[in-house]
Amino acid sequence: MNQLPLFDFGMPEPEPAPVDVEYVRKHVKAIERTARHARFMPWTELEAAKWERFLPDLCHYLPPEEGEALKSSFAAELARLRAATPD
Repeated sequence: MNQLPLFDFGMPEPEPAPVDVEYVRKHVKAIERTARHARFMPWTELEAAKWERFLPDLCHYLPPEEGEALKSSFAAELARLRAATPD
């Protein structure tokens, strides 16, 4: 039995907050810059996997050309760092 209707107070769904593209851009560039300037992996493998998964999602909020450039640059830097980091 679904009890969700018991909590319906007739209020409309709130509008989702607009995405602040400048905020997203600033943080995506900071993550990419960290990878670009690193000589060895700056994150644990778990953190690197997290950024590998979330950065492309964040790039969807940027203009397509900019987002694709940042995604490919980050992927290349991550591959370089993984190759340079001893096991």
